[in-house]
Amino acid sequence: MYHYAMEPELKRIILVDFENIQKFDFDHIDTTNTNIAIFVGKSQNKIPFALVEKAQTFGDRLAWVKIAGDGKNNLDFHLAFELGRLCERMAKGVELVILSKDSGYDSLIRYVNELGIKTRRIANPAELSDSKKQLPSSNFTNYIVNNLTKIDGQKRPRTLRTLKKHIESLLRDKAGTGEIDAILEEMFIKGLLSEINNRLKYTFDTSGEDR
Repeated sequence: MYHYAMEPELKRIILVDFENIQKFDFDHIDTTNTNIAIFVGKSQNKIPFALVEKAQTFGDRLAWVKIAGDGKNNLDFHLAFELGRLCERMAKGVELVILSKDSGYDSLIRYVNELGIKTRRIANPAELSDSKKQLPSSNFTNYIVNNLTKIDGQKRPRTLRTLKKHIESLLRDKAGTGEIDAILEEMFIKGLLSEINNRLKYTFDTSGEDR
């Protein structure tokens, strides 16, 4: 069993899907009244030093949750279970935030909100209202989206790795790795792109996509 502090002043709890998002930081938000739980897959044995170093500053306001077993959606189930526990324990007014690019959580989040518990999913910490960090964006995003729209749904890249290669081939020497990452982050934040079971889902045009 894992625990983190439940101060009366607590305003927000962030549940991180570390299998889905491994590059993130909370340096640009006010974490004074925030608790964080980072859900880590059973086979994820490498944690970036910078993240561990930052995590230590949270003390008992941050919990590492190591998943016990492998299997499809296993981490998602653990995170969803913890979300349910928090819904029972939290004082009214505490916001529950899932940090993940996986849109598989969205139907559950809608259900929880219908119960009157403020819950949402974000793809990037910069989406938090108190973030001082600018949302990732690129002048090439519309160009990439327009290109993908013209490709048959079943022929679009289905993983982040193949989508990155596709973008690289389109932009060639016009954009580096940082710019490509900004394009992807902008697409995730705007809801144009999401991941389900490590497979990409394009939400700007679902015609021809596999179900």
